[in-house]
Formats: sequence, structure tokens, C-alpha cells
Amino acid sequence: MRVGSGILRAGRVGPTLEEGPSAPDVYDSGVLHDGSTTAAAVGMVEREALLRRLHDHRDVPVVLLRAGAGFGKSSLASQWADADPRPHAVVRIARFLDDPAALALRLIDALESIVPAGGDMRAVVTGAEPGFSALLLPALTSLAASREREYVLVVDDVHLLTRPECHVVLQAVADGLPEDCQLALLTREEPPAWLARTRAEGRLLEFGPADLAFDEVESLRLLAGLGLGASGTGAVATDLVERAEGWPVGLYLMALSILRRRERVGAGSTSVSHPGRDRFVVDYLRAEVLADIPDPTREFLRRTSILDELDAPLCDAVLERDDAATVLSGLGHQLALVVALDPEGRRYRYHHLLVDALLAELEEHEPWLAPELHLRASSWFEARGGLDPAIRHAKAAGHLERAGALVWAGVPACIASGHPDRLSSWLADLDDVQIRSERWLTLAAAWLGLQTGDPDRMTRWRLAAEAHAGWDWRSRIPFDEYAASLAAIVATICEGGLRDMIELCRGVQRGLPPESGFRAAAFLNEGIGLTLTGRLHDGQASLQQAEHLGRALGVHVIEANALAWQGMLALLADDWATGGPLIARAGDLVQRHGLDRLATSASAITALALLQAARGSKDEARVTLGTARRLTGRVRRIAPWFAVAGPLVQARAAILLGDGGLARTLCIEAKAHLGPDLADTLLGEYLADTEAVLGTMQVHGVSAGALTAAELRVLQFLPSRLTFQQIGEHLFLSQTTIKTHAQSIYRKLAVSSRDEAVARARSLGLVESPPGS
Repeated sequence: MRVGSGILRAGRVGPTLEEGPSAPDVYDSGVLHDGSTTAAAVGMVEREALLRRLHDHRDVPVVLLRAGAGFGKSSLASQWADADPRPHAVVRIARFLDDPAALALRLIDALESIVPAGGDMRAVVTGAEPGFSALLLPALTSLAASREREYVLVVDDVHLLTRPECHVVLQAVADGLPEDCQLALLTREEPPAWLARTRAEGRLLEFGPADLAFDEVESLRLLAGLGLGASGTGAVATDLVERAEGWPVGLYLMALSILRRRERVGAGSTSVSHPGRDRFVVDYLRAEVLADIPDPTREFLRRTSILDELDAPLCDAVLERDDAATVLSGLGHQLALVVALDPEGRRYRYHHLLVDALLAELEEHEPWLAPELHLRASSWFEARGGLDPAIRHAKAAGHLERAGALVWAGVPACIASGHPDRLSSWLADLDDVQIRSERWLTLAAAWLGLQTGDPDRMTRWRLAAEAHAGWDWRSRIPFDEYAASLAAIVATICEGGLRDMIELCRGVQRGLPPESGFRAAAFLNEGIGLTLTGRLHDGQASLQQAEHLGRALGVHVIEANALAWQGMLALLADDWATGGPLIARAGDLVQRHGLDRLATSASAITALALLQAARGSKDEARVTLGTARRLTGRVRRIAPWFAVAGPLVQARAAILLGDGGLARTLCIEAKAHLGPDLADTLLGEYLADTEAVLGTMQVHGVSAGALTAAELRVLQFLPSRLTFQQIGEHLFLSQTTIKTHAQSIYRKLAVSSRDEAVARARSLGLVESPPGS
């Protein structure tokens, strides 16, 4: 069988996600798969005792293979897959997967390769609280539990996961394993802390270095397979076994050293180096494997070692040559440590140990060249739309200016999609000093604060961006792209009031390139400001331009909000024939592009709730209204105008649903945010009209939906595994305050427990539901 970076094709399983329909019947082409041992060598040795132990304990949910590089963890996993009738799905960890959202996506792919899941699991993938604990973790547990056949999920190179959230993701999968299914973790380092509980519960099967080390019989069998166990070589074999002390790759590499030395100096040569730590392998590779490679090919290896995966066009671009296809093909046949990732031999990777040796050579011989190689790779990926690797290589080059420009260029795509964590991942491995040193990174960090509903973060980085822009940045908005980009953020938060927002938006429209997605946002905000200040005709024109640009540039959240705002204006003027279709189109965009998880979709979803309520779709409207309220809570501190407009429109929807208690709560929220700048706009008039309508209603008790803003914030964390104390730490509130809010939530939702409150809140749309539920 063959393992790529996707799914293990274990005799009874289909092709890998990345390899296509037919992969050759080998395991990684006989190369070091996990930094441990070569399948070509150690694969000769059947690990019979270990395989029996695995077979006899197939009812133990979690299997841990823990040992340093060279103990044959992946080779054992390969043999286990051969012998086991269950499908084995493999997720190979790379350093850029040390991110809970990215890891979750790989795990979902692996589990769905066994049996496709119902619903869009990827819609809940997030690394940010509260969605991480409340949605992603339960969804992963449910997905692991829902497979309709027994399986083994193998996660290789777990030691590369350093973020605690990644191990929480793995634990969520382990918690959902059905009977006779197993999660196998392969790691070089000490096991993650969460396995302590698993071990105490008797749900862990462990294999350590002592278990994985070759015994004498296995060692001699390996040497015999390499031709060192024949008559007359017994002393050599015994010496090698003793020196290796059971370390499979050390034994193999020392044997290989003898064989190659014999080819050069004669059959009597038996000298070997003593095995050591990983450095021994690196030194060996450099001295014995790389030394025999011609200088031009060795240069190729050294300079392409900066790449995670290799194909001919990429290597040609990075090395500025045109023969990479020939060189890669030759290396694939010549070196076992150059691994083909597809059956056609178009994509390759270098084994981890080979990469270590090559990078060390690059640092020693051409230290000045590595940044330039990374920059060429970054340019190549950028030209082909590979924004993520382009940003990774720019950061690896230490070229923060390029990284900042790439990150900022990608921000519109982040706000246009239903996966808001992408921007966070681009900035995650940069410290505050690095971000503050580059103006576009500073601006991106400010936008991240806005996108995630974190006003403190947004303000801190916005002020840093203003320092980069200079004291006169406002005067340069019409002709300075950076000043115009900063203005787009300041206009969105509407800190200086509606009239200032309108003026800033007009400058943004002139100062940004025509293809900038922020121009669409500027027309949207200008249209909102104009309509709220009574200039309906001009505002309508701006909203239509925002709709057009949002559609043309693929910023669908802007398109949806522009349609929704036009629709709400029409509905509030009793023009249902015009407003209904506009809002319906906005709702279709939200559903089609998965925008209902973005806080910036609150306006469109609020309009949809009003339309559904007006059409008498009460059950549907209640769920949509709950979603709108949840999203509004995330943006009210950033967009002050929507902190008033959102609750007022939602209150009208509640009135149409006959929910006077909720309508009254929403009016109180709106009034609390109605500052002097907004009081003399249409919002002030609309608040008075809504209160007048509400005054004619008979309110029957407390509505199930009449939760306060503070209670809604606490409610988002109730589906998670977090305790009240931990929830308080996230919200900067005391445990007693959280408990008080929770008791009020239970009372208002007419339930008696946390689980009942979550179920009721999900039915009302107040808490996001996992897919398929």
C-alpha cells in the first residue's frame, strides 16, 4: 500500500485524496516516512509480536506509538494496515498544520474518506472561541462516532502539533470513537497531556521505544535481507546489532554504510560510525548519501529543500532553470529519500531527515541564498493564486513588507468567505513587534479585530496603522492607497459619526484601485450613511453600486448586505413588492456562500428574519431572528449604527411574530446605543415608531427569546466543555456572574439544565447548530 499526505490505501480502501485512482502497492516507495525507518529495509522484517498485540487489543480506542526518529512507527502502521481488514485513514502532520482549524479540515477529509458525512462539516471549522468549543469539537466527536463501518484513523508526526487547541481537536475525535474503531497517534516526543485521562480509563494501548526497538532476531533478519548475514559476516552482523541497540534506522544506515564502502574499497571494509541522536543521521546522510551525488544535483537538492512539496515548474522558478522535471525523475529513482507523491511522478517531497541535512548545507554554504529562494517561491505561488504558501514563503524569507502586502490583498477574500479564521492563521506566527514594524500587517491586524468583533484589538492596531500613515493621512486618502485602506476601516467602525463615515467612504472610492474589494465596502457604508441621514435617493445609488461591485469582485457578503439594506428600506416603507425579492436574493447569497457564520452578515440575516416574519413563516423566522441576534452581539461594539438599526429591525420582526417580550428587550438595547449623532437620523424616528407599535401590544409574560445581550454572550459558550469559571475567563467575568446569567437563561428558556438550554437555544437559532443536526 501507499501513503501520501492523505488517506492510507489499505488493501480494502480506495485511493488517497491526493494520489488519484490508482497507487502502486508500496508504502511511501520504501523511504523514511516519519523520520524513523525505511519501509524498503524495515519492511522486510515482519513485526509479528507487535502486530499480534495490535490485533488482540483492537477494542482499545487509542493507540500510541511513541519513539524517536528511526524506530519504525510508520512502517509498523503500514504492516498493521496490511493485516487489518478495517480501512486505515492517515493524516500526516506538517508544521503548517499546527493550527486547530487546518488540522480539523484534514481530520474531516480523512473520516469522510471512509464514509461520506451528511451536511457541510467544513462550515463549522474555526479556531476561535466560542465556536471552537461550542461547535467544532462536538461536530468532530459526532463525525467520528457516525461512521457506518469500523476504521482506524492514523495521525502521524503528532509531535509537530505544539498548540494546545490542536490536541483538544484530537481529543474530541478520540471521544467519539465507536466500538472497534481506533485512533493511532504516532509521535517522537512525550505523549500529549490529554492522554493521561485516557490511560487512567484503560482506553490507551502504548508502544514505546523499548517495544518498537528491534530484538536480535529482527535485527539479524534485516541484515540478512541486506546481504550482511551470509556466511563469513557473522561477526559484522553481531557488531552492528550491538552498536544499534535496537534502533532500526541506525542499524539500517550503518549496514548501508558498510555495503557502500565495500563497493568502493573492497569486501574487507567493516568500519561504521557509532549511532547517535538525529544528528548522527544528518551527518550520515551528508557524508554517505549526499557525498556520492554530483555537485549540480546536490546543489539542486540543497536549494529546493526550502519547499514542502516539489514539482518541476515550481523548482524551475525557484532555481531559475528549466530541467527540474528530468532532475526530479532521476532523483526519484536514485534516492529512496525522494518520495513520489503521485503515481505519475510529477510531485515529490524530501524525507524529513534529508531536509534537515540539506537545510544545514544550505545554511553553511549559501546562507545568503535562502531568503532569495523563499521570495522566488512566494512569487511563483502568488502568480498561481496560492496565497497561503505565498505568504508562508514571504515570512520565511524575512520579507515582512511582501508578507504584509500579500496578507492585506487577501483580506477581502477572508471577509467574503464563511471561513473567517484564514486571516488569523496568516498573522498567527508573527509577534507584535513584527506586525507593528510593517504597515500593511498592522492594518491587517486591525481588520482582524474588526472581523472577529474584538474592538480592543481593532483599536490598538488601528492606532498603530495611523502612526504608519502619518498625522495628515486623512488629507491623502484620495491618492494614497494606504491612507485609503486605513480610511476603509475607520469608516466601517463609524467612530466619527455618520457624516464622517460618508466623507471617508468617498475618499476611499477615489483612493483605492478599481479592483479593490474595499471599494465595494465603501459604497455600502456610504449608502447606509446617506439613507440614515435622509438622503434616500443618493443612498440608493451607492447601495446599488456596492451590490454591483460586490458581485463583480466576489465579495458576496457586501453584495448580500447591499441587497438586504435596500430591501429593508423598501419593507419599512411598506413597499413589499420591491423589498421582498431584494431580501430573498440576499438570503440566497448567505446560504449559497456559507455567510451565516460571519458577524458582518448580521444585516442581511436581520432583513431575512423580517421578511420571513412578514410572510408568516413563523418557525423559520424565529430561527433566523435568533441567528441575527447572535451575530449582532459580535458587531455592536464596532458598528454603532447597527447596534441601533439591527435591534430595531429585529424588534419589528418580533412584533410580527407576536413576541412582545423580545421586541421590548430589543428596543431597550437599541435605545441604549442611540447616541446624539444617531438620535436625529431615521433611526431616532424608527425607534419612536417601533415603541409606539409595541405600546399597542399586550405582552404576555417573559418571552423565551428575551435574553439580554450579556446573557446571549454567555449562551454562546454553554454548548462547549468549558466550566463556568473558564467561560468567565474568556468573558472577563467572575464565575458567580456567569452562574447568575446561566440561571436567568434557564428561567427564560423554561428549562432546568445546561443541555436543555443548549437544545432550546439551537431550536431558536440563538446558538449555532452543528451541520446535519
